[in-house]
Amino acid sequence: MAAADRGEIEPPPTMKPFSMKHHIAEHISHPRTKVLLGPLAFFMILAASISATKAQDSPASSSPSSPATPVEQTTLSHADKKFIKKVARASTNEVALSQLADTRASNPDVKSFARMMVTDHTQANSDLGALANAKGIDVSKQVDEGKMDEISSLSSKSGTDFDKAYAGLMVSAHKGAVGLFKDEVATGKDPDVVTFAKKYVDTLSMHLDHAVALEKTVNP
Repeated sequence: MAAADRGEIEPPPTMKPFSMKHHIAEHISHPRTKVLLGPLAFFMILAASISATKAQDSPASSSPSSPATPVEQTTLSHADKKFIKKVARASTNEVALSQLADTRASNPDVKSFARMMVTDHTQANSDLGALANAKGIDVSKQVDEGKMDEISSLSSKSGTDFDKAYAGLMVSAHKGAVGLFKDEVATGKDPDVVTFAKKYVDTLSMHLDHAVALEKTVNP
């Protein structure tokens, strides 16, 4: 007897689960669909490829990084800034003139003094450069000027004339330097700048004494 005759309800036929992926695959595999999607798919893939290339080529950050530069301290007094720049020019000049004297001087005492100047002022210039950088003071202009001061006039001389001219310049330069450093020690505001001045004021005083004695030697 059939289930309907027995009063029983026949269960509906088992339904297979719907697969969207399978449905799309079948849809795409249809000949007409292939014809329609072919050009569209090509342009979609091309657009996606261009977008990916642009994303790879674009920089990670919109702002380019720049090297850190020292910022001038607003608390540094005008006098302290002026001191640093004056010393940068004068001390650089003493090295330049003394390097010339080491090769051009005829008197061995002049050569010996010149070598001492190069050694001592090179160290002072190194310390001053670090101080200027820490305070954000640009001394490049003063350094360039110091390399040229008096060079042309001194390089035109030779023999005893050169020795006398060099000794005279060293006396004049160190008189000014000693006075400059003593003023900074007494009236400077920034403790780091004052410390630098204190470190070298005695050395400069010693240089002045030697320069005075040297000038007497080359001018008997």
